[in-house]
Amino acid sequence: MNNKDICRHLAELTNLIHREIVKNEAQQATTAPLDSSLSRSSSCIINYLYDHSDEDVFQRDLEREFQVRRSSMSKGLTLLEQKGYINRVNVSTDHRLKKIVLTSKAHMIVDKIKTDREKLEQKLTANICADELEKFISTINKIKDNLKKEENA
Repeated sequence: MNNKDICRHLAELTNLIHREIVKNEAQQATTAPLDSSLSRSSSCIINYLYDHSDEDVFQRDLEREFQVRRSSMSKGLTLLEQKGYINRVNVSTDHRLKKIVLTSKAHMIVDKIKTDREKLEQKLTANICADELEKFISTINKIKDNLKKEENA
């Protein structure tokens, strides 16, 4: 493989990370299972909402954070709402806006989501020094910016 074939490298990395997530979920299914129908992206949304619980978070904020289209986020939030993990609450200043808030059901699984995420992060960053990691993140951000420029042009 050509070392400059960045698309292939990123696809391989994505596949490996996905396999690791699936493997970990299967191993943990017997100990402290999450809702088996809760996707990884749903877990990330719950984690984000928890980390930003001191702010009003709206669908558009989640769209920007996760770089997804309105329709995709709307479907994801509808599923989370149907499963009882979030509520959409009216905002008194603008009846068109609904802030997204976690339910008590979501709060009960936040620790598990965070623990799973931390374990994965540790595995991904093992044997990588802080400088290498900083450069990697910087490079990934530049790639994302390049793609956003193309998208907005």
